[in-house]
Amino acid sequence: MSLVKKLTIVCLSLQLLVSFGATAAPSFDSSTEQDRKSVSVTIYNGGIGLVRETRNINLGKGVRTLRFEDVASQIIPQTVRVKAEEGKKFTVFEQNYEYDLISQERLMDKYVGREVTIYRDGKEKEVATKATLISNNGSPVYKIGDEISLGYYGRVTVPTIPDNLFAKPTLVWKLKNEEDKSQSLEVSYQTHGMNWSADYILVLDKEENTAGLNSWVTLNNNSGTRFADATLQLVAGKVQLVTNRPQYAPSAKITKRALEMEVSDAAPSFDQENLSEYYLYTLDQPTTIGFNQTKQVQLFQTEDLGIKKYFVFDNLPMYEGNEKHFNNAAVKYIFKNSKKNNLGRPLPSGTVRVFKADSKGRQQLLGEDTIDHTPENEDIKIQTGQAFDVVANGRRVSYEVFKLSKGDKTVYSAEIRNRKKEDIEVRFYANLWGDWNITKSSHKFVKESSTKTYSDVPIKAGETVTVEYTVETKY
Repeated sequence: MSLVKKLTIVCLSLQLLVSFGATAAPSFDSSTEQDRKSVSVTIYNGGIGLVRETRNINLGKGVRTLRFEDVASQIIPQTVRVKAEEGKKFTVFEQNYEYDLISQERLMDKYVGREVTIYRDGKEKEVATKATLISNNGSPVYKIGDEISLGYYGRVTVPTIPDNLFAKPTLVWKLKNEEDKSQSLEVSYQTHGMNWSADYILVLDKEENTAGLNSWVTLNNNSGTRFADATLQLVAGKVQLVTNRPQYAPSAKITKRALEMEVSDAAPSFDQENLSEYYLYTLDQPTTIGFNQTKQVQLFQTEDLGIKKYFVFDNLPMYEGNEKHFNNAAVKYIFKNSKKNNLGRPLPSGTVRVFKADSKGRQQLLGEDTIDHTPENEDIKIQTGQAFDVVANGRRVSYEVFKLSKGDKTVYSAEIRNRKKEDIEVRFYANLWGDWNITKSSHKFVKESSTKTYSDVPIKAGETVTVEYTVETKY
């Protein structure tokens, strides 16, 4: 490696030291999270959080500049609302969202055309050299005396941090304040980078006709800041959002993510209420929402939930030549979201994971599915996978075109085999089209829609049952 390249690498990795010394007082007021009296966070399913906080701030009288720090880096500036304590005369007439953050490169950029000090090792102590930084494109270029120096390495210091560089994303307000004393400011804004979902654990009993249901709220905070001792609220429902993306959205490089389970002497729980056409859940005690954190809090738990298991054949191939290719039944569980069934509450959309204990009492995963936002008194249907020991084949037995009218008559046959050691019930669907009518069948069919009809077929252990039906279709 050449000497010039080595000097360039050293120069690129130089250490910046900021020396303040005796500088003038800052020309602005500032507020950090240390001034917070309270903070609340409402999180929506669409990846948006609404932050509301109150801070105690000392402001001088007159036209002032206030730096409001410790806001989310993914803040949506258009949504900021600031209000002074009732009775105080306080007016914001300009707002800036500053995200030009302090870094080695940006600090050097700000000092282009200005004097800096470069320290290099001497025989006994460092030797200081005054230099003018004339460029910082890739590597710094200095004017030292009457010479232009390239690849001049050393420890660079600058006298102060410019006012237009910030340690973290900051709201800067130009305002007029008419009261020269401490007052409370209420600030609210929306931010990207916050989301929540519901996760459900359904534990089946041995006979699979009752179950326990445990629901957890999982929330993620990648907004760019933490919220200590916050009131947490969650909105369940499909809220329409047309908010613009923020100007500054740093990449979420998560080197370590905490999975925090809330534990306290009194277990936290959510209070539920209607909010227009949505549901609002409020945690009954403050919680800290860390940055780059996944947090889980229990939503509810219930036992003795009545449940029914179905083996379902839907879209079974019904054509000649399919006899050699058997099909496995889908496994579905259905339960009523009603108070009579020990539930009866709005269920936010989320993932349901189904478990059952093995012969040694160890819970095993049977499968998982998702549910949509489900109101009270609606059915919940969950599909966990395919049954190993319940199979079927379908075929078309005969086909006849009507001679005196437009239409046809088709006879179908489905052979369903139960290879299990217990009796089961299979829900068999016939998928039809046009103006159809089942004129003859071995089992009773129930019309579900204009294209579907089903029959619930009981099958004993080890038994094979044939479902045969004749369909007349008019064109």
